[in-house]
Parts: sequence; structure tokens; C-alpha cells
Amino acid sequence: MAKRTFVSADWKEPYDSHSWDKEVVDRIRKWRDDGRYGVDIICTDEVHKGVMEKPDCRRCDIKGECGKQINSSSVVIAVIGDKTATKTAGECDEASCSPAYSGQDKKTCKYSTSPAETTAEGGVAGGNKMSYLRHEITKAASAKKSIIVVFNSMLNQTGWIPSWYTTLKDNGSIKELWRGPFWKDKEHDKDCYPDIKGYLQ
Repeated sequence: MAKRTFVSADWKEPYDSHSWDKEVVDRIRKWRDDGRYGVDIICTDEVHKGVMEKPDCRRCDIKGECGKQINSSSVVIAVIGDKTATKTAGECDEASCSPAYSGQDKKTCKYSTSPAETTAEGGVAGGNKMSYLRHEITKAASAKKSIIVVFNSMLNQTGWIPSWYTTLKDNGSIKELWRGPFWKDKEHDKDCYPDIKGYLQ
């Protein structure tokens, strides 16, 4: 039976030609849609879309729902691209939480900025100060989920890894199963599925 897998990735929306991390997610989605692969996958953008359809949606609502999906997963795939380390989408300020849609008034955030305080089921302490991606990986670490790191490249691009991820890994919070390039060829015809399929099934 396939292990429930959450795919954590970030890219600029609306999608443009420079948002190549979406290409990785779309390929992973094909693994799910093709019965030959036998994987059970939920992607972060699908969660965002579902939550944003609700009225009064806030960034903390998106983070909370992603956190719940991570709770019900066994494995998290973290897609690391050349801009991942500088991504800040999803951050909120000290007092309030920005709405998911621009042009709306800010609301009180559900998650504390204080790391000493507890949060709702899907969140992590201090989560409203984090980007979406950082929140998802921090949640995976706190929930003791296994993590697979894939670089949106044909090479191991360790310089693309965010410093916060390195800190989590160095202090023993992250259970990393595998780390490597997602693509096997420059045409993007072959990917790393053969390398990681044992962790997903």
C-alpha cells in the first residue's frame, strides 16, 4: 500500500516561465495519476487552492490545513529550487495575519509568534512569521515525518538549501530519507522516481 506523501514546494503565481519548481510538482502529480506508479500524493498548491475558496481565508488558515495534511502523511517531499532559500511568501507581521487574497483587511492570526506557546493542530509555534514552505517543513520535522529532498536540477545543489533547513537538520529535528537531483537528463524526460519509489510505497 502506498504511503501518504505531501509535496512541499513554492513558486510565484501566476505561473511564469521562470517558476520551474512547478514543473517538478506537475511531474510528481503524474506519478499519482498514473496507476503504474502506485503513489498516494497531495501537493501543497492543491491544499492552498481548497482553503482559498473559503470566505475570510488567511495565510494562517492555509498553513493550518497544510499542517493537517502533513499530520496524515508519512513522507514529505521538499522541492528545492534556485530561489527556495529566499522565498518569503506566507510570512505575517507581529500583530496580524494577511489574507490570502490581497485587498482584504488583516485579521488576528491563529498562531502565536512566540516559540514558547502552543498552536492549533496544523500549525507550529511561531508559524505566522514563517514562509509557507518553512512552515510545512518545520511542521513535518515536529511531527516526526520522513523527508525527501529533491533539487530542481540534474545536480546536487546543496547551496540552494535554506539556512533554516540546515539548522533543523543539524539539531536532529529532520529525518531525511534521501537527497538528490530530481532530473536525470537535460530534456527532463527522466526523473528520480526509481531512486525514491521504495520510500513512497
